Order: sequence, then structure tokens, then C-alpha cells
Amino acid sequence: MSTAAVYSAPPPNPRKRASVACNGCRVKRTKCDGSQPRCSACYDRQQNCEYTQAESNRKRHTNAYINALEARVASLEKQLAQRNGDPGTPDSAKDSGNCDHEEVAFVNAPQASQPAPNSTVSEEDMDDLANALGCFTLGEIGELRYFGASSNFSIIPNHSIKVPSSIQARLRGIEAAEKMPDFITPSDEMRDHLLEIFWRWQNCWQYIVPRELFVRDLYVEKSGRYCTPSLMAAILAMSSRYSPRLELRTDPDDANTAGEAFAAQAKTMLHYECEAPTTSTVQATALLGLYWATIDNEGLGFLYIGMATRMAMNLGLHCDCSPYASKGLVSADDVEARNVTFWGVYFLDK
Repeated sequence: MSTAAVYSAPPPNPRKRASVACNGCRVKRTKCDGSQPRCSACYDRQQNCEYTQAESNRKRHTNAYINALEARVASLEKQLAQRNGDPGTPDSAKDSGNCDHEEVAFVNAPQASQPAPNSTVSEEDMDDLANALGCFTLGEIGELRYFGASSNFSIIPNHSIKVPSSIQARLRGIEAAEKMPDFITPSDEMRDHLLEIFWRWQNCWQYIVPRELFVRDLYVEKSGRYCTPSLMAAILAMSSRYSPRLELRTDPDDANTAGEAFAAQAKTMLHYECEAPTTSTVQATALLGLYWATIDNEGLGFLYIGMATRMAMNLGLHCDCSPYASKGLVSADDVEARNVTFWGVYFLDK
């Protein structure tokens, strides 16, 4: 029997690439044309041509499969809503106060406007969907905390999230600062002198502290919401750089030491407040970063400004909280403080 009879030539079809390669072509990393009973590559190598019976990764899911997944998701949302005490509403649309306003707009959109499972979804729609997964939660003093789409807390009801106590963190910071050997309490005259410098020369061009809210809290309300000890210390440290008074310097002959004591106090208090930051914590951290930069310590200055930026993101200052204000969950003063702080930190970071 001739050789040509034993090994007949493969069909003269042009070589093409199959959607699923045989095992031999996968190992050799060669193109597989999918010819039967043997592909051209296996025929040339005189090997058996075998296929693993596994589903191809490139196979598109059918509409029935997608609809089954959507039904499963709807069933799970219904069960989760029942566990939370609201059997008639899915958890994703249960309470708009527990989620970002973008989520409210997404889940309440008409059903007909949502794209079909097999339609093309634009990049903008994907961004809106990703943003919708973020949510806010309220702290013990009404301070908003933000959990982004990558956080597991974004799918947990508001009352199930334990937010660290900002009040306790602040008290620990004050207690630690008061134990410092160089702790000083400025007189009212000195404090007002430095505050006037701050409003006139610093905050006017790097606007990060809303003056009206700060002054009202300092002299009238005294609630400690907009005027905190750490923020006051950071402001005094920064303002001391503009003042000619020698008593503000740790070394009277060195003008570069002006405000050192206040900066040390602010640094100690912020060490504890960073565990449960508030809007005033972000302001104090940013101002302290500016102080370090003015004394030629740019590395530490960049570090503190970066910390302020991350804390601002943690508090959701980059998100619009006006829907919460319209519901009375957040005051108009808080909205103003959040907006001023975010854009001030944004300006410093850029």
C-alpha cells in the first residue's frame, strides 16, 4: 500500500481559525482550523485531534440565561427587603435616605427607559450604575459618611453600620494635647488677633473655612461643630506665620518657629481625630499641611494635604448631598461647610 493511500492529503479548504481550538493546538499555541476528523495542524504532526468538552469562554449567554439571573436578583432583593422590615419594596429602592441621590434617580427611573439585556450599554450609563452603588450613612452628630461602590458597606442598611464616634476621638485628642509640656492656651486678645490675620490674609485666597459658621459657633452657639480645638490650633499655627509678635515663637530670635506650639497641638489632636474625621478635621488637616509647607517641610505638607483629600472622599464631600438637606437630614449650614471644604481641599491638592 502506498504512502499516499495511508496518509491522504487534507481537504484543499483554505486555513482558518476555529472558535474553539483542539487540545493539541492549545498546548502548541498554534492556529486551529477546526477541520474534522483532524485539524490541519494535527494532521501535519500525525497526532490525534481531541477536544475538551468545556464551554467556550467566548460563548454569548442566551436571553433566557440573562432573564433567569435577573429573576434571581429580584428574588434576593425581595428577601433582603423582607428581612429589613419592608416586604413590599426592594432594598435598592427602599429608602432614598440610605443611598446617594444618584441611586434614587437610577432605581426610580421608568422601566421602559432601561436598556434591554442584549442592548449596548454606554460608558456613561456604566459610570452612573457604578456611582449608584455608593451610599451615605449618618454619624452620631449628624455627620455624613460615604461608602463607595467598592465597599461592602454600600449594600448594608444604614442602621447596621457602626460609625466610629467622632466625639470620643476628639476628646482623646484634646486630652493628649493637654498633657504636652509646651501646651498653651492663648488669651482671647491673642486668639482674636490671629483670627483676624487668618481671615484677612490666608482664608481670603485659600478659602477652606466658612467664616460665618466658624465665628458663630465660636462666640454664640459653642457647639463644637464648626469650631473645634484642632481646627482652632491649626488656624492659630498658620496665622502666627504672619504675626510679628515674639511670644508666638518658641525661639524669639528665629521667626521660623512662629506657631510651632500650636502646630504641635493640632498634630496631636488630629492623630486621634483621623480615626473618625469630620468636616472640621479635613479643614484642620489641610491647614496644617499648609503650615508644614511654609516652614520648608514640603514632604510632610504634601502628606497632610493628601490625608485631607482622602478624608474628604471618606466623608463624601465630593458628592451632592442636597437631597438629604431637602429631607431635613442635613442642615443648610452643613451643606455649605461641606462644599467650601471640598473645593478648598481640591484647590490645594491641584
